[in-house]
Amino acid sequence: MIQRYFTKSLFSTALDCSAKLFYINKKEQYADENIEDPFLAALAEGGFQVGELAKYLFSEDPVKDQITIASKNYDTAIESTNEKLFGTDPSVVAEAAFRYNDLFVRVDIAERKGKVINIYEVKSKSWNSEKDFWKSNKQGDVWIDKDWLPYLCDVAFQKYVVQHALPEFEVHAHMIFADADMPATINGLNQLFRMQKGEGYSSVKVKDGTTRSFLGNIPLAILPVDTECDWIYKNHVEVDIEGDYKFEQLINLFSGAWQKDERIWSSIGRKCKDCQFTNKYEHSKLKSGFTECWQHWAMLNDDELKMPLVLELWGGLAGAKSLVDDAIKNKKFLISRLEDKDYWPENYKEKESGLHPADRRKLQIMKCQKADKTFYLDRVEVKKIFENYEPPYHFIDFETSMIALPFHMGRKPYEAIAFQYSYHLMDEKGKILHKNQYLSLSQEFPNYDFVRALKNDLLEQEGTIFRYHNHENTYLNFIKDQLLAEPAGLIKDRDELIDFIEDITHHKGSKWRGPNDMQDLWKLVLSYYYSPFAKGSNSIKEILPAVINDSAFIRDKYSKPIYGTANIPSKNFKDHVWITDATGRNPYKTLPGVLPGYENAAMDEFVPAVDEIKDGGAAMMAYAYLQFTDVPPEQKSLIGNALYRYCELDTMAMVMIWEFWGNEIGLFK
Repeated sequence: MIQRYFTKSLFSTALDCSAKLFYINKKEQYADENIEDPFLAALAEGGFQVGELAKYLFSEDPVKDQITIASKNYDTAIESTNEKLFGTDPSVVAEAAFRYNDLFVRVDIAERKGKVINIYEVKSKSWNSEKDFWKSNKQGDVWIDKDWLPYLCDVAFQKYVVQHALPEFEVHAHMIFADADMPATINGLNQLFRMQKGEGYSSVKVKDGTTRSFLGNIPLAILPVDTECDWIYKNHVEVDIEGDYKFEQLINLFSGAWQKDERIWSSIGRKCKDCQFTNKYEHSKLKSGFTECWQHWAMLNDDELKMPLVLELWGGLAGAKSLVDDAIKNKKFLISRLEDKDYWPENYKEKESGLHPADRRKLQIMKCQKADKTFYLDRVEVKKIFENYEPPYHFIDFETSMIALPFHMGRKPYEAIAFQYSYHLMDEKGKILHKNQYLSLSQEFPNYDFVRALKNDLLEQEGTIFRYHNHENTYLNFIKDQLLAEPAGLIKDRDELIDFIEDITHHKGSKWRGPNDMQDLWKLVLSYYYSPFAKGSNSIKEILPAVINDSAFIRDKYSKPIYGTANIPSKNFKDHVWITDATGRNPYKTLPGVLPGYENAAMDEFVPAVDEIKDGGAAMMAYAYLQFTDVPPEQKSLIGNALYRYCELDTMAMVMIWEFWGNEIGLFK
């Protein structure tokens, strides 16, 4: 049998789902939807740039000093590591390679001082003085916060391998995070670390002449984690397999299964919803790891697996517990088999109007049980909404970013950046206009110009402003805090911008609600509209196709080339048809990719969902691409034009939802 190295990435995969170890790297046998693109991952997380910057914590000029092990070959990397790590004292090696039996790790940074080896795991995750790895209760019990545990298990695995590979040395583990408390002291920090894309890899090109002295404050935090590693070694690790295991036992179990190519069945749960080993194509000959796991645990036949699984149950606004995981533990694998006791809250209190979250779940379950494909719309309440919300109607959508390396001097890691918005206007008779838009692709800090443009569009306008979910309200509050932190007199119109933000937003902590506070169309969808076509999702990118499926009025209107005409003026489209059979009646599929060679939907998947919403990832990564890479003017212009269209559809989607409801109550014909 050929020995295969068991790496830290495989260990992390197994901790999440041990069954994946059996399916991984078998693309000739199993469907694998995972987009293995380091370049996209780097744009989404900024990890490559943070990793490169971290080297300057240990070397004045890491490029000149050649501290990085570049070889991808395991044996060559180990040999080079030994030469560099033990050639001088002290010594620093980046991408240092270590092996113990069949275990192999690449340590982001290894530092040797005499008989002491310090290892450093670099993550682009944000850290500040208010955060802590530990949780505790009144009884005095302490444990590691589950949000930090995967990162700490990662470095604990590395320390385990290095300590066993070099038993004569004292090994200490550290984490390096982006320090959200520390501002950058130079402009264009990100410009010094430029992304480069290759076939199957991504790399960072450091600007010639960059030294530690030139960087000023390096906004990274170094945290010793030996105590956390010791706790992980001594305690049982929570994993979704039968039995109790300590850390070393899990290493042996997983590495043994990897060597023997044996499957360890991980229990099924909510995590399965995004399983990469799902065969989505009916005529594909590839096997589905998802199907095999669910057949093993749920014992569902092929026909049952085509029915709505409990994974589709909407679990929003249910508190900390997972209704899906609870249902699976109770052997309820199909939505149609759920009962009130499986989801109904003890503290249920009927809403004055609209669906309570439990009512919405009940509606979803009943429609599954009856195979009812019709939509639900509370026309009585929707009519009241139209009567209460003053026209004209303003629909806005923001595209934003939070990147680990600050783009601008004085800014901190993961500060909010708002670089784009789209704005549609509809009058009381249903006449639609793409009123305005804003996009900043420069390397200047855009937030204040962004708010100035939005203020010029919306200030003192009559009517009702709509957003979709919390995003726009949250970012305007971020920008308000940024304005308040500016030195007095620096931003001449600071007070006016703050007044405008407070006029159209609210803030729970400060308990203000502006007189023209934006209305959340997402909340209205939750309360008054349900479509089986959306499969439990309330993302606008799923709700719009559902609306098109449910509304003959919308289908008929927008299957004609009327958008971008005198009837419906647009800033970016001309005679555009939103709904075609060729695109599966999904307007989002009529858009060009905002990055050449990538689908927008695929890039959205790279951005973690926030409150069930996975929108805007493509725009965020396109913005990062323009900041982190060298882009010719012609390509920059193409990306800008694609971003305009991308954002315009998000506000047009809101218009279509509103128009659909208006038509259902007899307003728009």
